[in-house]
Amino acid sequence: MHVYWFQDSKIGHLNQVQALLDELSKENELVITKIHCPERSVFNWLKSFLPSAPIENQKNSLTLLVGAGHSTYPQILKTQKALKQTSSLLSVAILKPSFNINDFDLICAPEHDYPSSTKPNNVYVFKGSLATTSLIEPTVKKAIIALGGSSKHYDFDSELVKKQIEYVLTTHPHHHFHIYNSRRTPFSLNQVIEDISKEFQNFTFSDVESPEAKSFQRDLQTSELKFVTPDSSNLVFEALSSKGKTYVMQIERRVRSQKTGSTKIRNAINALVANRQVGTLTVNSPTEGLKVHAIEHPVSGLEPLAEVEKTAYVIQGLINNKI
Repeated sequence: MHVYWFQDSKIGHLNQVQALLDELSKENELVITKIHCPERSVFNWLKSFLPSAPIENQKNSLTLLVGAGHSTYPQILKTQKALKQTSSLLSVAILKPSFNINDFDLICAPEHDYPSSTKPNNVYVFKGSLATTSLIEPTVKKAIIALGGSSKHYDFDSELVKKQIEYVLTTHPHHHFHIYNSRRTPFSLNQVIEDISKEFQNFTFSDVESPEAKSFQRDLQTSELKFVTPDSSNLVFEALSSKGKTYVMQIERRVRSQKTGSTKIRNAINALVANRQVGTLTVNSPTEGLKVHAIEHPVSGLEPLAEVEKTAYVIQGLINNKI
């Protein structure tokens, strides 16, 4: 099966499609062509981006058009229109397009994008985001802290996060932590983490630009304790797709917690907290100058999420009906 993977530049989008294609490759032999879709380039793109080799309509063959992100959806639909006479096609949008929803064969989107019980017939919803499921048993006394930064859904208070990092390191002296930042993590917090290495010896800091950052997925999957910031829902659901306990850190002061704008990501994270699928790490300030830390633990023995397997199963059903 030939796959045309339409890509934007967002790591979260790329990781979700990659996890899905990895799962589909277990049942199909995939030949993947990647097509970059720059922002604001929805017109006059076909000759520039389509590969020069013709697509042959071979018996029992199928072409899958797939992508995540708003810059990819117009190009998927234009390719579908251009090739519909020459190939057996299946068009799949990952995440929710804002237009021409009925023109896709399938839309796979997080359930918080379709909160109503009624949704279009070509929509399949999954929980949170798509991430590779890991059944690896965690390494005893291994832990991870994964840091994001400000986003359109959350503010990010570096001082608040710093206090929680110090608290976690203090209360878990026999664990060794791997601390990872991201490109959105404030420089001041990165500097603080490096500075506190003089006080704490139970952690290793891996900057996002360092070669050691390549170990992030492995460390996430093999840690028995995972402390993550909620600004990236992809990160939270990646943590929940492997064994071990996941904790969501507090990144905003209480008085700033009702940020204007979309609340769907917040609602999704809050639902995980309410169901105790994740624990929480918070810093409360009942009186001036007094800091009270609190840890609420998730339910023990939760199985890793398997949303990518469920989504791949739905797509595989469509593939089987096409060939």
